[in-house]
Amino acid sequence: MTLQAVSPDRYQSPKKMARAKYPHNDQIKALLKGCAAHVERDGLNYLIPTWQRFADVYADREDLIYEWLNDLDTRDIIEDILEILPEKERSEIESELKTIDSKVLEKNFEINECVCGYKREKENKYNRHKNWYYYRMNQKIFENEEGDFTKR
Repeated sequence: MTLQAVSPDRYQSPKKMARAKYPHNDQIKALLKGCAAHVERDGLNYLIPTWQRFADVYADREDLIYEWLNDLDTRDIIEDILEILPEKERSEIESELKTIDSKVLEKNFEINECVCGYKREKENKYNRHKNWYYYRMNQKIFENEEGDFTKR
């Protein structure tokens, strides 16, 4: 679970996004230890709006594989947090994520390979069903990474 620093103009500031809408308890903070400071500090209150912005703006326009991977890591961290939430909170957030995820799915396509590479895929036990976001790509990334990936 790694989230790299992104350029400041890429996303809204965490202060603008963090409204404490989502839970952020000690268990979540412990899970986020080692992530970027703003992710540790704001948790889902940063991650979900960031994923929403990716769905709205970048899911079909991003052309840099490293930015793409960073955005997919955002969704993966959200997934890790969901696993430790109580059922009621998890269900509410999953319901909200369905709408966001649907936008992402509409704007790109499935590929045969895991975007983050075979080694990381095996180390983290990613699979196409649970970690679907790591098996998708938009046309711009696909063209820029010519020959590295194949459409499914």
